Amino acid sequence: MCLIRPFFSADTQSCTAILALAGRDAFGPVAGSAAFTAATQGEAVLVAERGGIVTGFAAVYTGDAPDYFLHHLYVHPAHSGQGIGAQLLAAVVACHGLHLSLKTQLANTGARRFYARAGWVEDAADRGVDAIGAWIRVRYRQ
Repeated sequence: MCLIRPFFSADTQSCTAILALAGRDAFGPVAGSAAFTAATQGEAVLVAERGGIVTGFAAVYTGDAPDYFLHHLYVHPAHSGQGIGAQLLAAVVACHGLHLSLKTQLANTGARRFYARAGWVEDAADRGVDAIGAWIRVRYRQ
């Protein structure tokens, strides 16, 4: 278990490192804390902390309430496979309700399996291609 809590500015360096390591395939290169700050601007950010170390984060765009968009969910690779991502995802649902969706790259089979195990459903009618590649919308389903 880990502590899931709101993001504080002191978490920026840790979250930047996590985004640079865990998010590079899905999000592209991250060149410092300014990139993290820009990537999460206007988003509600939660962090996972274990033993005083930030191990992951999730950021949700809330500007289209009540339809929220999970923009980021990353766990530091050194802490993957320990249930931290599942705890973050559950906290996002608890904080932001049932009208959540996200986009994931079709090639990111690990993320697609992760969300499916958590009960999220791919929306085959909502897909596209961005600078990184083909993506599909995934929606929270109660």
